[in-house]
Amino acid sequence: MKKALLTTLLAGGLMGAENAPFIGVSVGNVELKSQVQLVNYESKVDDTHYTATLGQYIDEYGRVSLSYTYVKPTHNIQHSDGASLAFDLILPMIDNAFFVYAGPVAGYTRYEEEAAGIKLDLSGLHYGAQAGAIVRIMNNIEVEGGYRYLIETGSDTLLGVKVEADRLKMWYIGANLRF
Repeated sequence: MKKALLTTLLAGGLMGAENAPFIGVSVGNVELKSQVQLVNYESKVDDTHYTATLGQYIDEYGRVSLSYTYVKPTHNIQHSDGASLAFDLILPMIDNAFFVYAGPVAGYTRYEEEAAGIKLDLSGLHYGAQAGAIVRIMNNIEVEGGYRYLIETGSDTLLGVKVEADRLKMWYIGANLRF
């Protein structure tokens, strides 16, 4: 009898959990800073990014997602995009309608520039964290806003001078569709 009651409670709890896949799109600002070692100079690229996300909610307190971020090449930039894997812990704040989240992020950034035949490639791995808020508009539609801070590992040598990607900061706002 106890075993049947426990099985019923566990099965009911699993069925009530919010294990739902989602897709999302977002737009925002991205800022990549790099260090030029010889003269201790810091450069900054600041632009608009567009992100597409595929993810899975895990119960009601977590989610895992894979994101692709694109930044339109401008000036001398040839390629600027990246892919990230994130896991967020989610804290419900207001009756299944407002949530805050935070979690680790890791992935790869591709950043390549070329000017006057000289190429600079600061592509490399990134890691860091993100945090934000989700507002559920309808049962399967959400609006999300957040901030992502990433440490970059890419570096290159340009005319004998080492250039290192330093950090990437992103803020974003977007929408998710849950299935």
